[in-house]
Amino acid sequence: MMEHWLPSHRGRRSRGGPPSAATVLAHLSLLSGLFQRLGRRAEYDAATGVGNPCSSPEVGDFRRAYPRLMARAGMLPLSAKPLAEGKYRALVAYLWGAYAACRCVLRRLVILRDLLCAQYMWKTSMRGHDTGKLSRIDFVDPRNPRRVYEGPPFTPAPGGGLVGPTHVCVAEVITKTYQDSRAPRVDLAADAEPAYCFIRTLVLYLSLCRCAEAPPGAALLHYLFKPLRSDRRGFKEEPLSSTALSARLRLHLTLAGLYEGEACHSFRRGTLQHAEANGLSREALLQFGQLRSDSTLRLYLDPQRHQAERPAKRRK
Repeated sequence: MMEHWLPSHRGRRSRGGPPSAATVLAHLSLLSGLFQRLGRRAEYDAATGVGNPCSSPEVGDFRRAYPRLMARAGMLPLSAKPLAEGKYRALVAYLWGAYAACRCVLRRLVILRDLLCAQYMWKTSMRGHDTGKLSRIDFVDPRNPRRVYEGPPFTPAPGGGLVGPTHVCVAEVITKTYQDSRAPRVDLAADAEPAYCFIRTLVLYLSLCRCAEAPPGAALLHYLFKPLRSDRRGFKEEPLSSTALSARLRLHLTLAGLYEGEACHSFRRGTLQHAEANGLSREALLQFGQLRSDSTLRLYLDPQRHQAERPAKRRK
C-alpha cells in the first residue's frame, strides 16, 4: 500500500494529492475479502505467512491512522448524499419486483434482507453499522423493555400463517452513540402501505428462514441480517458489515437506474431531512436521530453539505 499502490494511484497522478481515506479503506476491505475467498480467513501470522494479511495489528493501525493523517492535511471526507423519499420508494418497489421475479429461496432471502435494512434505516434513521448488527435481543417487549420480545414473528404463528404484531419495539444493545447501554427504544408500527411495512417484510423474511428449503445458516440464532458464506450457498453467523450493506444497496440502486453516489448514511441524512420538511420539531428530530447535540443535527440537516469539501480546522 505505502510503497507501490499509494504513490501510483491515479488520483495522486491526476490531482497531485494522495487518495482519500475512503478510497484506501475500501481497497483494504476489497483485499481482505479476496484473501477470505482464497481460504485465508484467520488472523495473519507474520512468522509463518499464514492467514489474512489484512487481519493483522499493523494493518489495523494503518486503517485508524490514515484517515487521521488525511484530516490533519486538510482532507475531510464529504458527507453522504441525502436519499430523497421518492428514490427510497422507487428502491423499495424495485426490490419487491426482484423478489417476485426470483424463485430461489437463498436469493429471495438476500433480497428481503437488503429490503429490510433499507426499510429499517429509513424508518429509524439508524446507521448502517447499527442496522447490520441488529440481533434477536434488540427486540424488546413493549410492555417491559427490559425483557426480550418472544412473540410473533420470532415464534411461529399458530397454523403456520404469516401473522405479525401491529408494532415492534427495538432498543439496540450498544450503538455508536450509546456505547455502554441499550439505545433508546424505537417503536415501529405497521405501515398502511404494505410494500413499505417493515413488520410485514420481517414476517415474510423469518418465515422463509424457517422453511424446509432454507439454506444453511438461515435460521435466526442471534443476528437478523447475515452475510453469505464464501461459497454463496448459505449464511455466516455474524453481522452484516456496513461496507457489505452499502455495496448491496449501491448494486440495487444501480440496477434500478437510481444510483447517484448514495451510501448507507444517505438513508440517515435523507430521512432526517424528510422528517424536518414534514414539520418535526428540533427536539423530536434529536430523538428520532438519537443525537445529543444541536450542532450535529445541523450537519445532518444541511442539504448542501455533500456537495463541497469543508476545510479541516487545524489545532493551534
